[in-house]
Amino acid sequence: MGTRRFEHFSRYNTLLRAVARLIHIASTFSRSTQDSGCQGWHICKKSRSQEDLEKAKIIVLKCTQQDAYSEEIKNINAGHPLASKSPLHKLHPCVDANGLLRVGGRIVQSELGLAQVKPIVIPGRHHLATLLVRHYHETVKHQGRHFTEGSIRAAGFWLVGAKRAISGLLYKCVTCRKLRRTTEHQQMADLPDERLQVAPPFTYVGVDVFGPWEVAFRRTRGGQANSKRWAVMFSCLCTRAVHIEVIETMSSSSFINALRRFFAIRGPAKQIRSDCGTNFVGACHELQMEKSSFSPESVQKYL
Repeated sequence: MGTRRFEHFSRYNTLLRAVARLIHIASTFSRSTQDSGCQGWHICKKSRSQEDLEKAKIIVLKCTQQDAYSEEIKNINAGHPLASKSPLHKLHPCVDANGLLRVGGRIVQSELGLAQVKPIVIPGRHHLATLLVRHYHETVKHQGRHFTEGSIRAAGFWLVGAKRAISGLLYKCVTCRKLRRTTEHQQMADLPDERLQVAPPFTYVGVDVFGPWEVAFRRTRGGQANSKRWAVMFSCLCTRAVHIEVIETMSSSSFINALRRFFAIRGPAKQIRSDCGTNFVGACHELQMEKSSFSPESVQKYL
């Protein structure tokens, strides 16, 4: 079939431009168009006009309909009724002046245009239907089947089996699968040894800082002066108990003071885990708590 060549195209606009160029090249063999500078087989760099694209659209649609509904078109032109087994039997189709098969209906007297009153019939399983669905699905910015189908109807096309055709393409759409697929669940790593030890509370501690909050620390006649405060959360890795200390700044000295208050209440810890925050790293260097030389005695010296 001639329409099998359409399968070499992945976009509807590209197909129309290619057919429009063929129409232009075919027209250059006539004497009336040889004065335009184009003659015979050539690579024309001129952009195609809207008239050429409209001619290409009619040719593409006629070839597709002749390939899929040749018997129905013959019966309509001959004035015979369609067979009851025909997929177009309930659409009451008709053929327009360009030879295109269109859907019949009872709203001919409305003020709508011909594209809305009598849309062009397109077989849903044809490659042209895939190109149309893909084109108008990108036009509506991947907004789902109903928006895509509405855009196709507004453009003047009636897809036979539109629900299946649109749903099948949306299922394969990479952008839609990224936007609408379920959330992935990350497989977590094994718990560290400290989380599995049987030990007194706050023997193994995890540290982090959260905040800030605006607090009123001084009241004046004109109002109140606000300042920021953060909180250091000490979490026991064994029992999941939580101890919170308030700090005034995100500096290493403020964290060391919070750590001293924590140890004064909860006692010294065997191990402290934290991220690489600048206040944590600075306190580690100042207290000489490097991993290689860390010991409870070295901590007690600074407390």
